[in-house]
Amino acid sequence: MRANVYHSRGDYERYVTAHFNVPSDNGGMYLEGHPEAPNNSAEFVTYEHQGQIWNLAHEYVHYLDGRFNLYGDFCANLHDSHSAPEYCPAPAPLLPYLVWWSEGLAEYIAKGNDNPAALKLADEPGYALSALFDTGYEHNAGTERIYLWGYLAVRFMLERHKPRLDAMLAFTRKGDYPRYQALITSWGDGMDDEFSLWRRQLNKKT
Repeated sequence: MRANVYHSRGDYERYVTAHFNVPSDNGGMYLEGHPEAPNNSAEFVTYEHQGQIWNLAHEYVHYLDGRFNLYGDFCANLHDSHSAPEYCPAPAPLLPYLVWWSEGLAEYIAKGNDNPAALKLADEPGYALSALFDTGYEHNAGTERIYLWGYLAVRFMLERHKPRLDAMLAFTRKGDYPRYQALITSWGDGMDDEFSLWRRQLNKKT
């Protein structure tokens, strides 16, 4: 993966669209490209903020997840985004998607247990776990739902249901997305009550 780091947020907003054909109203992006192409180079675009490379850990997790867990390019896996630069012609029509996993994993690996914004939401009524599996980028979306609630969903599954995740990843690593969807659907709402109880205990641990 090649990192392209602009000197400031202003430089990022001014140039990134012309350079990479992506929107500038974000905190950086991971651009997978076409991994099947011999000379493909994944790109990470971001900017410096207070002497740090903004969102480096989060976006690098996307690279690793795409490289090892989600077979195919961005348009091949399950989401509802038509955004640049991929402009996916036919995003997955059926739920559940993989947005909860990809964004939640990136947030969890980047921040570990130190995620005050997500922990603050953990005490609120919020979303059922089964609903979070249907999170999208354009529908069933929103910053809190995608990133903060995605973090909580992934952290819960890693802490409490790792064997289920192992079974899930056995499908996504092969690109067998129909069986991934069937597996997630089979979970139904069976973990919703446990998820609700678990997240209400998080702030009592800190």
